[in-house]
Amino acid sequence: MTRRQGKPTRTVTAKVNQEIEIGKPGMTFEVRDKTKRKNTKMGTLIVSVGGIRWRATNGKLFRQVPWTQVIDWLEAE
Repeated sequence: MTRRQGKPTRTVTAKVNQEIEIGKPGMTFEVRDKTKRKNTKMGTLIVSVGGIRWRATNGKLFRQVPWTQVIDWLEAE
């Protein structure tokens, strides 16, 4: 089966109907890959006051990036 044009293969789901204050522990998102009818977890993304943290499914440690680096990375494009 080939991938259909325009069909997303990765999903991140969050439904928020009101403003939420994110504290030090942060808010956790699971990122999943939906290819070939599989729904495998790619990793975990945590958004917190100090920045973002990413850990791949098979990873042992989180990779942390402070907000100053995130802003520099996004504005570089």
